[in-house]
Amino acid sequence: MTFAFRRVSAMRKVMYVSLAVNLFLIGALAGTLVTSLPIFHGFMPLPPPPEFDNPTEPPSLRLLRAIRNRLSAEGKIIFDSEFDPVISQIRERQNPRLLEAALQDVLAKPNVTDAEIRKAYAGLKKAVGNDLSVVLDHMANVTVRLSQEDRKKMTLIRPPGPPPQAQ
Repeated sequence: MTFAFRRVSAMRKVMYVSLAVNLFLIGALAGTLVTSLPIFHGFMPLPPPPEFDNPTEPPSLRLLRAIRNRLSAEGKIIFDSEFDPVISQIRERQNPRLLEAALQDVLAKPNVTDAEIRKAYAGLKKAVGNDLSVVLDHMANVTVRLSQEDRKKMTLIRPPGPPPQAQ
């Protein structure tokens, strides 16, 4: 009889621990919703900016569109004068998405050789690297001619800002 009593006591402890954990999680979730602080930020990745919604365009063009949208009217004129010919060149080149599809096709083959795999990766690397190199060279040309306010907006990668304040 004493064995059964100890087992119930152990089960009661487990239930209390479970209740405590559940109450903690409910409180953390409620606090997150009320204060808008990103407590569960690591579990919920941020959606990409709307400029990156078009997967048919090369990534470099989506990046350029996102940066252009941040600039002032004068900055957009400078940006367009520098990047209009560059954008047309990028559009004429083979899309890296097609090269990614070719890479996937190569990797899906059961009897693929090492040389074929290396060639597929090299083609993708060359296409992405060329686009990035051209874009960064022209970004430097544009940034030199921009105002100080627009230069701050030319940041390619930045950490997420503070959460929006409730008003």
